Amino acid sequence: MYGSLNDKELWTKVIEGDKDALAFIYSRYFHSLFNYGARFNPDESLVKDCIHDLFVSIWLGRARLSVTDNIKYYLMASLKRRISSLARKGLLQQLFDGDAAGIQFTGSHEEVMIGRQADQERRRKLAAVMTKLPRRQQEILYLRYYEGFDTKETAAIMSLSVNSTYVLLSKALNFLKKNSDQLLLLAIILLSN
Repeated sequence: MYGSLNDKELWTKVIEGDKDALAFIYSRYFHSLFNYGARFNPDESLVKDCIHDLFVSIWLGRARLSVTDNIKYYLMASLKRRISSLARKGLLQQLFDGDAAGIQFTGSHEEVMIGRQADQERRRKLAAVMTKLPRRQQEILYLRYYEGFDTKETAAIMSLSVNSTYVLLSKALNFLKKNSDQLLLLAIILLSN
């Protein structure tokens, strides 16, 4: 039944609350999504979780969805954003939490100690620069990169327009970039995603 529908008709059924249409889409695209997601993150369980979360968010937010004529493109773009968001969140969480457990050192004891001291120094500098940011810029960085909210969600939480959110986020990232040479790599990573 659903196989004979084009993407626009099938997506419209999901928007109208047809659970079976969403189940059909899930079974049709799961393997493609999984293979695509595995290119961005080798953790199979994380990729599967992201796919499942994506479909749950589609179902819960179906009333706000726009009609699409290319479901596969929509799903893949959404999955890539979700995985990228988790990667950025993991990077920033390591910086905010001071958890260096994910960093592998292969050098001598002295090199390990120097590496840990350099990592602690970078975290200290990040914390010092972060405290110099205005409260709203701290909040936007936290929501966007630490909590992983997209720009629209961040805008809604902060009661800003999407354009204002982009401007505020850009100011915060530029401040980090200008005020700490140690954070230049972090700013480049954040600006490229």
